[in-house]
Amino acid sequence: MSKRLKYLFSSFLVSVGYYSFLGLPYESRNYGLAVGVVLVIFCLWFGLGIILGDDLGLRFISVVLPLIFFVGFSMFTALLPFNFVGRLVLTVIFGTVIYVIFLVENVFMVAIGFKTVPLYRAAYTVSLIVLLLACFFLFNTLYSFGFSYWVNSLVVMGLTSLIFAYQFWVIAIELPDDGKEKRRLSYVLVPGFLVSQLALVFSFWPVGIFKGSIYLVSAIYVLSGLIQADIRGRLFRKTSLMFLWTGVAIVLGILLVTRWR
Repeated sequence: MSKRLKYLFSSFLVSVGYYSFLGLPYESRNYGLAVGVVLVIFCLWFGLGIILGDDLGLRFISVVLPLIFFVGFSMFTALLPFNFVGRLVLTVIFGTVIYVIFLVENVFMVAIGFKTVPLYRAAYTVSLIVLLLACFFLFNTLYSFGFSYWVNSLVVMGLTSLIFAYQFWVIAIELPDDGKEKRRLSYVLVPGFLVSQLALVFSFWPVGIFKGSIYLVSAIYVLSGLIQADIRGRLFRKTSLMFLWTGVAIVLGILLVTRWR
């Protein structure tokens, strides 16, 4: 079976799982989500051919993007009202994105061995877009539950630390030593902590669920850009200023659109 056929077959299986998840009664969806997580992991490892691989770290980090998208998209759409047609359309969209994710992860796997892969930059861009979308779905769902501020902060800390660990892996693939000489934890825990503090602030700040999620996603985008430039040794003054002004614009936007009454 060719790789593309494996990805098509795996994407179809995961899409069936997602479609079935949407059809479950609300009280059973937690179990459906758990089964879906296992299904996504199995299908990705099967498609990439690493289901029996010896590198546990590689097997773990490779499933971060599809899992975050699956959980985020599933939990977000589970809160929406829809009919049969809407459910089918969502499944097609979901399956298409999952297939694209499988292709992206395959590019990253190839890049580990060869370093210079023509499609790497395109794959990185697509992965970042999907990652930011998934984060928006997750943050929106998290704030919709109305948890306490400390719960929001802890959940976001764990989630974003995982995200930045994935970002470090994806960015460092191009380096000759896969980033082994870099201080990995500082690229993971520090930005994760910063975003978690923003999540804590937005638990009190009257920005609303949608805008609060957008602001957190914007923070991840800015931090990811800075991390990418630093890891690749391209954190020049011009680059720093560009992301600094982006951050300032986000802060000004938060202040200007906030309504205290």
